Amino acid sequence: MNSTLVHGWVASPNERGTIDIVWSCIVTIVLCSWSVLFLNVPDKYDFRSYLATKLSWVAFTIFFPEILASFAQVQYLSARYSVSAFTKLGYHDWSMTHAFFADMGGFMLDPPDYPPFPVNAHQIHYLVEHGFIDFPSIQRDTIQDRNKADAFVRILTSIQILWFALQCIGRAIQHLNVSMLELDVVAIVLCTFPTFYFWFHKPLDVDTTVTLYLEGSLELRDVLVLAEGVAKRPFELTPLDFINPPPDPYQILDPIMWGLEHLLRLGTNSAHVPITRFKNTSRMNPGKVTVSEWAISTGISLTFICIHFIAWDFNFPSPLERDFSRSAFVLLLGSGFTFGNLWFLTIWQLPNLCRRLGVTAS
Repeated sequence: MNSTLVHGWVASPNERGTIDIVWSCIVTIVLCSWSVLFLNVPDKYDFRSYLATKLSWVAFTIFFPEILASFAQVQYLSARYSVSAFTKLGYHDWSMTHAFFADMGGFMLDPPDYPPFPVNAHQIHYLVEHGFIDFPSIQRDTIQDRNKADAFVRILTSIQILWFALQCIGRAIQHLNVSMLELDVVAIVLCTFPTFYFWFHKPLDVDTTVTLYLEGSLELRDVLVLAEGVAKRPFELTPLDFINPPPDPYQILDPIMWGLEHLLRLGTNSAHVPITRFKNTSRMNPGKVTVSEWAISTGISLTFICIHFIAWDFNFPSPLERDFSRSAFVLLLGSGFTFGNLWFLTIWQLPNLCRRLGVTAS
């Protein structure tokens, strides 16, 4: 006789397995890292290369979310500086969306005597101010139409983050353990919030550009003649580098960025000059960086770091693992302070010092 009882509903066990923790963390971190990225306009759209680039940046976001937030902040400050400059010229239709679109390579200058190349917001301002081109007539809504923002992914990401946060908060309220992996995910997710804010007006996954033409019979050499000796310097990207030269103070951090670019293949492999696209690690000129703006950037990094110190008194499988973890926390804090102070020195203090000493960019 079969005495097996059949139940219509069986509750899940009140325990979590390793696969449950790992799976929820992977889903949350990948969705969050994927949806927060607003990459520049690609040279030639190809799904395979687009996917490779996107995945590389997802990896970068997972390992360096606070640096990505700093990238986004510098781009935001650069766009805001551009809007202010155009407003002073009397062009009030130039929005943050226009500035971001320009800085991500959305505008291409096609002079009659030179191959087309991208121009950023500061270069467009210079060309408009000196009458070399008309003010770009493209409307903000037209740029937004090129935006491929995936609402479904955003909604799915928001739901996943909310569920993950409630789960962690619930366990903390019940005095249950939260794993180190979950704590890492919380830190990464918190870093993506300011990144979303800074890139709120930046178009997503744009793969087409707007072409700008010089006025009348003007040629590129006319632009260079007006600039005189400054334009005779060798350029690295485009002939208009002299309008917005890469700021020398950043060069202190160049070895770090060079290493990250080549490690994760974040830059462009093309040695073609002039360039046909702005790489995603292109340095923008944020204008005057205030102490409060530096404090925001440093605060984001310190928040990411300090969250890990919550695990200082966690139970570890062995004293050795506990000591290794605590050493990693201290090392992370030290590197964060070092990078933050370098950023402060190079972006805010060093330019002022150079001006006092009469040193100019070469």
